[in-house]
Amino acid sequence: MRPQHLLFALTMAAAAGTNWVASKIAVDTLPPFLTVAMRFAILSVALAPFARVFKGQMLNVFLVAVTLGVMQFGFMFKSLSISEDVSTMAITNQLYVPFSTILGIIFLGERIGWIRSVAIAIAFGGVVVMGFDPAAFRQLDAMMFVTLSAMSLSISSLFMRKLSGITVFQLQFWLSFLAAPQMLALSLIFEFDRWADVPNASALAWYGFVYTIFVGTLFHAGWYFLLRRYPVSTVAPLMLLLPVFGIGSGIVVYGDVLSSQIALGGALTLIGVAIIVFRTREGEGGEVDFDKKPEAERDTASP
Repeated sequence: MRPQHLLFALTMAAAAGTNWVASKIAVDTLPPFLTVAMRFAILSVALAPFARVFKGQMLNVFLVAVTLGVMQFGFMFKSLSISEDVSTMAITNQLYVPFSTILGIIFLGERIGWIRSVAIAIAFGGVVVMGFDPAAFRQLDAMMFVTLSAMSLSISSLFMRKLSGITVFQLQFWLSFLAAPQMLALSLIFEFDRWADVPNASALAWYGFVYTIFVGTLFHAGWYFLLRRYPVSTVAPLMLLLPVFGIGSGIVVYGDVLSSQIALGGALTLIGVAIIVFRTREGEGGEVDFDKKPEAERDTASP
């Protein structure tokens, strides 16, 4: 990887990692589902110039919006709103890697060797170890929600891999446009009593909210930029730095304390994830080059 691209990747990982703290700052005051709804509403307006109908693919686009926009973001922001720290959530979220591997085996017929099988067990075992720590045990509900978020992210990748000829901003428009009303409905049902808190939210909460919008969008664009220039096997390991920056920012901003048990469990999870990433061969899962269209699908994305 060229030095300037490596620096860009590290900067992107740092920004995305600290996004965990920014999101928690926002939802400490703002209702989580409403926060996601507002985020997507703003993005759908900002990305409206990228709106385009993709014949034959809109069902999968809708399913991506449900699994990634509604479920993954909804569960993640809910977990942060009730968690006591950021570090545990950032580590647990890495379960999306073994979840993706397992789903690839079940639904895509992918095959893995014994090394990655053991790595999956290590990753999940690390979360179990963390769960028995008294501090983590007090927030098992938050850990459950972030685990559901990771699983939803993995499920969304199954539908994303069926898409072709759709750029990252085009997909983000539809994700935002379709997910915003669903999140608003969930907010009306489950947290309408908290809407009164919105006008009284601090400036810091709104700064965190704005940060999540720009960083999240730019991260996906940056990730896509790198994947078009380097293989997944080169780029993916750099993303293992996200939880590291998330833990570091959680310690600095929220004073997160990593007990020996959480540190051990977190290390096991990250080691398991790292093994899966490094042992995954090119073309086995990973992100999708949405601009790439097979010859048979050349006309699929035409309006």
